[in-house]
Amino acid sequence: MIKVDLVTGFLGAGKTTFIKEYAAKLVERGERVAIIVNDYGAINVDRLLLEETLGEMCHLEMVIGGDADCTRRRLKTKLIAVGMDRYTRVIVEPSGVFEVDDFFDMLYEEPLERWYEIGSVITLVEAGIERDLSEEGRYLLASQISKAGIVVLSKLGEDISEQKQIYVNQMLDYINDSLLLYKCTRSVKDLYVWERNHITKEDIEHIQSAGYRSGEMVKFPVSEEGGFSSLFFFHLKTDIDQIEDRIKSIFMDEQCGNVIRIKGFIQNTAGKWFEINATRRNNNMSQITIGQDLFIVIGEGLDRDRIERLLTC
Repeated sequence: MIKVDLVTGFLGAGKTTFIKEYAAKLVERGERVAIIVNDYGAINVDRLLLEETLGEMCHLEMVIGGDADCTRRRLKTKLIAVGMDRYTRVIVEPSGVFEVDDFFDMLYEEPLERWYEIGSVITLVEAGIERDLSEEGRYLLASQISKAGIVVLSKLGEDISEQKQIYVNQMLDYINDSLLLYKCTRSVKDLYVWERNHITKEDIEHIQSAGYRSGEMVKFPVSEEGGFSSLFFFHLKTDIDQIEDRIKSIFMDEQCGNVIRIKGFIQNTAGKWFEINATRRNNNMSQITIGQDLFIVIGEGLDRDRIERLLTC
């Protein structure tokens, strides 16, 4: 049986970055790893970022976006294809808008149930996650955590190491309050604090054997229309020296909607590419070798025209 890990997490929690480190460590341990990326949108930004680091180390597949039923069919097709190629570990990164139960149900369908067994359900929670999430957003967060074998606290920040336990306790309170809100039958006792580039051999053994939890809870109808959406902006005329301020202005402008994450790429005048990955509290920009002229804005009730004006003003 092929072990399959599901890496979940709310939009902007750091799933792709975590997978880059996790997959590389698994390869070092002799695993043949395949990664299936099902990003929230039809552009393969996350695949591009994974290829930047992993190269030929892992096999990468992309599930192109679509409605829920279409995405499910495509994901199942990818799992069938990967299952025929004798990988020992498959990592699935779904959209940040995702019901874990849907994935469990899929693995019990033929022929997947003969090939796969669940390894670990790994859920990332950003330390700076918004506390005033919409009802739908908080439900999605709780539903992912309810099934997690391990909950990973990301983006804690090195500058608060002395207050680390305080932040961990605050996050545990918020997580368990969210689970209680939907009458979940479990509570989370501890968090794995992930520091980038510091995953040890012992950490990998713990993560890949974490399994999952049953975590039953009240079901909340997640809408496919009018809720979370992605806006794609191609070939914008924007200045790299001003992009950080422009992104901040979008997060601060209520007329833009509830903007949760902005990601994409930008070139400087020397032709070098930089990756942008921004949330309300963090705005990261790092140089990469290849990119594409694209920005993606993810959130609720987004105003395309206003966001575009602020990106290009």
